[in-house]
Amino acid sequence: MRIDTSLSSVLSTDRVSPVSEVQQLLRQALRQIADVEKADRAACARYIAEALRIHQQATTQRAARAPTGLAEWQVRTVEQVALARLDLGLAITELAAACQLSRGYFSRAFKVTFGESPHRWRHRKRIEQACRRLVDTTDTLAGIAMDCGFNDQAHFTRAFKALMGTTPHLYRKARAR
Repeated sequence: MRIDTSLSSVLSTDRVSPVSEVQQLLRQALRQIADVEKADRAACARYIAEALRIHQQATTQRAARAPTGLAEWQVRTVEQVALARLDLGLAITELAAACQLSRGYFSRAFKVTFGESPHRWRHRKRIEQACRRLVDTTDTLAGIAMDCGFNDQAHFTRAFKALMGTTPHLYRKARAR
C-alpha cells in the first residue's frame, strides 16, 4: 500500500498556525515509515524538510519583529513620575504600572525609547540635576548629594566623576568663573 507522497495533500489552503502545519507534516512523515516493508523514505524526508522550513520561517518572523518603544503619553508619565522623585527610590515596577505595562515589556520599550535602561537614565538625570544645583546654588556637596538621591557625598562624588569625568567640587569651581 503506497501512502500519498504529495505535500499539497497535507497542507490545507486554510491558514493554520505554523505549529499545526509542522505537527501535521510530522504525523504524515511517521505514517510514511510506519509500514516497514512499504515505507517511502523519500516522501518521509520531504515531509520533514517541509516541516523544518515552516518552523524556521515562523521562528525568523517572530525574531525579526522590531521592538516598539513607549507611546508619547507613557514618555510623559515616566518623566513626570521619575523626575518628580529623583531623591527617592523608585522601582521599575512602579514606572511600569504607571505606564500600564508589565515590568519586562516596560524595560524593553524604555530602552528602545531612551537608548538606555531605566536605572541608568534615572542615574544620569540625578547627575544632571546635581550639575544645575552645583552651578546655581551655594549648597554643600553633601546637601546636593542627598537632595539628588545619593546615599552620601562619597557615593555622589564617585558617580559624578564616572559620568562627568571630574569631581563635583572641580565642576563647580570651573563653572564659577
